[in-house]
Amino acid sequence: MTRVSVPTALRLSRNTVAQYLSAHAKLSEILTVPGSPETLLLRGEPAWEGDPVLTLGDGRRARVRVAPSPLAVHETVLEHARDIEPDPRVLVVLTDVEEHDLDPAILARTHRGRVYAVDRWDVVRETFGATAIDPRLKRETWACEALLDASGTHRWPSTLAGGVLARTPALAALAARRLQLGVTDDRIDAQTLLEWSQRPGGPQLLLDLRGPERDGLIEFLSEAEQSGAAGRVLAALTRTGHGGEAVAYGLACAALWEHAAPSNLVYQARGRVERWLGDHPPASGTALDGVLAAFGRTCENYVRAALEKAYAAADLDDEADETARQARKTADTVLAQADLLIRQFGAGEAATASPTLTTGLEARFTAVGLALGRGIEALDRNQPAEIAQARDAIDRAVDRLRDHTLAPDHRVRISRVRMAQRLFRWLDTQPDPTVESVAGALDRQMRDTAWADRALDYLDAGGDDDAPLRVAYQAIVGRTRDLRREFDREFAQTLANWTEAGTDPGSMLTVESFLHRVVRPLASADSRILLIVVDGMSAAIATELAGELRSTFAEYDPLPGAGRPYRRTMAAALPSLTAVSRTSLFAGRLMKGDQTVEKRLFPEHKFWGAKKAKVFHKNHLRSEPGDRFGPELTEALADPHCHVAVVLNTVDDRLAKEAKLDDSGWETREIGDLRALVGAASGQGMTVLITSDHGHVIDRHGVGIQAAGVESARHRLPAPEHDRLGDTEVALSGPRVVWPEPDASIVALWDNDSRYTTQKAGYHGGASLAEITIPILAFLPFDADPPKGWRELGDQRPGWWKDDSEILAPAEAVAPPPQRAKKMERQIKEKLTDQMSLDIAMPAEPVLALASTATSPIDDLVASLLASPVFEAQLEQLARKPAIIKLDKAVRALLDGPQSTTALAQRVDYPISRASGFAAVLGQLLNVDGVQVLETLPDGRTLRLHPGTLRDQFGLS
Repeated sequence: MTRVSVPTALRLSRNTVAQYLSAHAKLSEILTVPGSPETLLLRGEPAWEGDPVLTLGDGRRARVRVAPSPLAVHETVLEHARDIEPDPRVLVVLTDVEEHDLDPAILARTHRGRVYAVDRWDVVRETFGATAIDPRLKRETWACEALLDASGTHRWPSTLAGGVLARTPALAALAARRLQLGVTDDRIDAQTLLEWSQRPGGPQLLLDLRGPERDGLIEFLSEAEQSGAAGRVLAALTRTGHGGEAVAYGLACAALWEHAAPSNLVYQARGRVERWLGDHPPASGTALDGVLAAFGRTCENYVRAALEKAYAAADLDDEADETARQARKTADTVLAQADLLIRQFGAGEAATASPTLTTGLEARFTAVGLALGRGIEALDRNQPAEIAQARDAIDRAVDRLRDHTLAPDHRVRISRVRMAQRLFRWLDTQPDPTVESVAGALDRQMRDTAWADRALDYLDAGGDDDAPLRVAYQAIVGRTRDLRREFDREFAQTLANWTEAGTDPGSMLTVESFLHRVVRPLASADSRILLIVVDGMSAAIATELAGELRSTFAEYDPLPGAGRPYRRTMAAALPSLTAVSRTSLFAGRLMKGDQTVEKRLFPEHKFWGAKKAKVFHKNHLRSEPGDRFGPELTEALADPHCHVAVVLNTVDDRLAKEAKLDDSGWETREIGDLRALVGAASGQGMTVLITSDHGHVIDRHGVGIQAAGVESARHRLPAPEHDRLGDTEVALSGPRVVWPEPDASIVALWDNDSRYTTQKAGYHGGASLAEITIPILAFLPFDADPPKGWRELGDQRPGWWKDDSEILAPAEAVAPPPQRAKKMERQIKEKLTDQMSLDIAMPAEPVLALASTATSPIDDLVASLLASPVFEAQLEQLARKPAIIKLDKAVRALLDGPQSTTALAQRVDYPISRASGFAAVLGQLLNVDGVQVLETLPDGRTLRLHPGTLRDQFGLS
């Protein structure tokens, strides 16, 4: 008698038997059709574990017994046949006995009189619904049982059905099911495995697999077409019990193998890191260096992607969705683990070079502090070459800081760094405090000095824990404050002389001439006007609010004139108090008053014509739930026959209560919902003017001054018999002094750090530049036609404020196309005919002469872009080409600063519903060879143009 040896017979698992019975059509049928007892002989190792009753996925059942000998088969078959109503009806007998060793009479009592042999690959094929098995898959001897065992009672993905079952999709499906990856792709990349490693219990799923299957899956996942080197490292870490720390480990690897300069400390730390891979690392020698470097890059990309997802949700001003919240949680957990590992491995030196780790971020803050410190020392020595080198070093250090992965988490802190960088640049311009006229001083304040004030207050509002940075801030603040003090000293004397002389302001705007010079022409032209008076808004705050509003509205110069349009200012009345300056503004003449006077006089101006005019103060802004504004203001905004003035007291109220600490910036949402007001007015077709009644000074280093006759925090009455002016005081007299009576005399403080009264967050009423300068902002929707004489403003930031990539340096003369030159000449002549000349002081920077061939740097850049061969080639590749005039407008708008896709569409007269499509076409046109000339910011809806890269990619001079 010949017996099949036990090793030859397959050991059949419950799942294999179940799959075989379900997949085999004839055998599946006997489980369904009722009748007499049925016995099925199945060749396999006579071993069975668990419940003797096997239940299939659809509920059908069979009983399983084992028979290790011919006698056992004989007895089992006869026993089942004698049972009248067996349950289940079908008996499956597992035996390793050959058919010729069995009694023919016994075989006759079994299904089809034979012993069925199980080919497990056939079961696999049937389970997947395939017609054949890839030979390469069959060579993976461990995979057959694994595929059957993993399928259980569930079918495999229907996408794998039909045709040949290939190796890659089958093993990818196996890995996804075994490791609970939740993916259906044929490729399981490194990012997927890293995500899996961060889930609780994820790495343990791999460890729990049987040895052959675990090794086979690791080999498959480590193939180049799958996760590659990352898979090998992750598997090694999982085997040593460090799978959950794999991403943090990778960040340490990136610091040591990618970013750190080689040193003895770095090599020692690398050795400690390699020991975590156990006795069987994924490579050895220099090959291991390459593997760990690649793994480090992969882990950095993983963390960067998680943070970008979280940042994008935060930028939408909504609560982050659960996906973004989980991404943030994962990133923070990994970074905290990485910090611990860095200390454990002794890799602190290497971590300082990391663009992802917290240690690397802090090192970059320190580097900026050291660079700023050297820059201040260079300024002290006044060596131009040394200063230029210092400036380059500062710019590089700040750029590296802003490029760090964690930079968005430190917006306020980095904003302060940038303000210090800008103040260094401002100091490098060697600004001259001397001034020839009040008009020139106010104009310079709006164009230049207010920006320095804004940066200075950022540094004054909060310091930094980093010692080099803190010391640098102190040096920059001290030097800037000293220089600004000289500006205010010079201005105070000029103001005193002008006020005392009683000279007519001439072309200079003043608070009492604002309505006549700016508002009256609009009213006469039948424009509806919204005048927003932000009480106490300084020129510095105005620069910030205007920058925000310019992203969705077009800003204009509201006065006609020759030369380049610019942001206007006007002079406050004296003393620079609300009761004097604001009433003078609404009255159109110098006087003292209150809200009642303002509400009475403003509507009485003759230039309103047949329309009404109303003033709304703080109490009128309160609304009922569901309303944006109070009912009277809402009604007035909707009334086509009503001009509206609104007073917002946010800044003035804040000064009386508390200083803004840490983040000193102002946003439109903080000021009575300024953006909502502008938006509502624009929707009604109104022209929007935003101004103030006076500026203010912030008390960061205030010193109390003892004096008699104190009338406000910043001015007092003179006492001639025993009064001597202090170093920080100036005597003012003349027709512009309204309090205590017209043409009076007062003593005012010109130094920002002085006050007469108890300490508050800030003050006004004095004679400093910041208090006397009143900014004027004028806005319209992008698609609105401007009033006659209004000219749209370009970028109002001074050159030292902007990054080098944002500065449009005058290019070498590039002649515009002849037709464009003629059109420009015609437009310039028309403007010169319509505009009136003003005697106001002109910009400090050179003004381009308005000759027929004169063009601005932006004109030259856009003209040369549109005429460049590269641009023409890019344009030819577009299936649907936008009109050149729209491309011209789009590029000009983007050169003005970042634009949302909606705002850009408005500015080029493009349908809002197609804004995203236009942005995509623009990106395809400008991003030559994939280089990001036009960048989409993380919020997915804001576009930023990089002028320097634009010049490089299109070969522009």
